[in-house]
Amino acid sequence: MDCPLYEKIANQIEHQVHEGIFLPGAKIPSVRKSSKQMEVSVATVLQAYSLLEDRGVIKARPQKGYFVQETQLQHANVAKIEPIQNDDSIHALLRRLLHVSQDDKVIQFGAAIPKSQFLPIRQLQRSVGRLMRLEPELCVAYEFTPGSLNLRRQIAIRMLDSGCQLQPDDITITLGCQNALMLSLQAVAKAGDTIAIESPAYYGVLQAIETLQLKAIEIPCNSSTGMDLDVFESAAAQWDIKACVITPNNQNPTGATLTQSARSRLIALSIARDVTLIEDDVYGELSYRDKRERALKADDIHHRMIYCSSFSKSIAPGFRIGWVVGGKFQEQIEHYAYVQSLAIPTLTQTAIANFLENGAYDRHLRKTRLAYQDNLARCQALIQEHFPNGTQTSRPQGGFLLWVTLPNSLNAMTLYSQALEQNIGLLPGLAFSLTAQFSHHFRLNYALNWDNKTDAALKELGRLCQRQNNAYIATSENAQD
Repeated sequence: MDCPLYEKIANQIEHQVHEGIFLPGAKIPSVRKSSKQMEVSVATVLQAYSLLEDRGVIKARPQKGYFVQETQLQHANVAKIEPIQNDDSIHALLRRLLHVSQDDKVIQFGAAIPKSQFLPIRQLQRSVGRLMRLEPELCVAYEFTPGSLNLRRQIAIRMLDSGCQLQPDDITITLGCQNALMLSLQAVAKAGDTIAIESPAYYGVLQAIETLQLKAIEIPCNSSTGMDLDVFESAAAQWDIKACVITPNNQNPTGATLTQSARSRLIALSIARDVTLIEDDVYGELSYRDKRERALKADDIHHRMIYCSSFSKSIAPGFRIGWVVGGKFQEQIEHYAYVQSLAIPTLTQTAIANFLENGAYDRHLRKTRLAYQDNLARCQALIQEHFPNGTQTSRPQGGFLLWVTLPNSLNAMTLYSQALEQNIGLLPGLAFSLTAQFSHHFRLNYALNWDNKTDAALKELGRLCQRQNNAYIATSENAQD
């Protein structure tokens, strides 16, 4: 005898929880939304949710909704990354992404690299040319760690906007933000230690953790509110977490920005549990608001936090100029930086320092932010019109990345493969987690030259999704016959 409809729905949701689609502590769709998605009555969904509560799978929070029980929090080891479709791996996927990002024939929705029109190329060209003519010896000399004093001074001035009061000696120049994150993790943890990360997470963090043989706990990150601090608090109570890597401003890939109250709570939790916060603020200056968000580091009165950023997303990706403010870990970070790279190119440091000094950077940022906002609106409108019903997008307030959630019936890896055949690149959600929980998500870069060709590429992605959705419906109908 078939089980009741409400029990089938409960079994389906419980399976999704066990598969990692809904993480511990994460909010599941509301009763009304589930009723609409599944085309069943509200009463049926309520019965299903009541059954799931009885099973201990979910719990209700008054006036907030239903959430997966936090007791199901998983302690994941990054060395055990699950294989993805076609016996592929995350490493192979990222290698293909890097290869595709160099292909001019491909529409680059995948890599988080802004197109040249959003970068101050002419100004940098003039600066580099002037330096090569007037100071050729300086340009070929070593600039040993911690890096150019003039650049560090300019960075300290810029970071006043984020609320940070710094001296040049507080700053170490790095080979981009990825290098800054790697150095920070090396300074605070050793092989086997546990690190808390956002989920979905920037894949560079996943790679750094694996390379350093660290363990990771994934904390759900909502595209509106950011990291779930209830889950973080629960995890910190259960395990000895050495550090937490977090992007409080315009998180990659969700675009989330933490509220001020969440920032205060996160800092308090980190102090109470002796967890070092490693702040990745690479998208901080690309906020669409009139004033950029305050950095967590600005409220670090005990010098316990580490701050990482770079100019790769706003000035010159290829210059690979980042920096780290290490607080009490600064000496260890500088040591690792010296051992690993010895020096940072003088020419690029000096060129960026000159660009910051003459005031052109702020004008460049104002223009770029407006262009990104226009592209975002156009991108979201096209997705709403051409993608299957149930497709959702994040609502970033800065940066240039959009997190797209497809209906559960669709597979982003299938979409990725089909799109690449049409010379369209994107990055599937599997690259942003240690598990397969984001199999129906993908990240989309909208820092592109938005023209008819770009429009057509996004419409084609929608058509491919519609085709995949129709095939799923047809298969389901045949299975019921």
